Amino acid sequence: MRRYVKSRSELMAILSQCLDNNPECGEMELHAMRVHQPDHTGCNWSAEVDLRQECFDDLSQQMAAARSIIVVMREQYNVLQ
Repeated sequence: MRRYVKSRSELMAILSQCLDNNPECGEMELHAMRVHQPDHTGCNWSAEVDLRQECFDDLSQQMAAARSIIVVMREQYNVLQ
């Protein structure tokens, strides 16, 4: 699959918006993004999410929802290097 190429800041903004727009993600937010050599999937970035505030209700569901968004985004985008 061909990936779109975005700057690091553009991709961070897109990913943050996707997390914010998905109610299943609850209080999850983008914490960090690392750019690296392409991995076995061909993707050249990774992301970490964290809680905006200490709210542990449905934490596993929120993490799963955020992870699924990140997986899809990693399939669609690479960071311009």
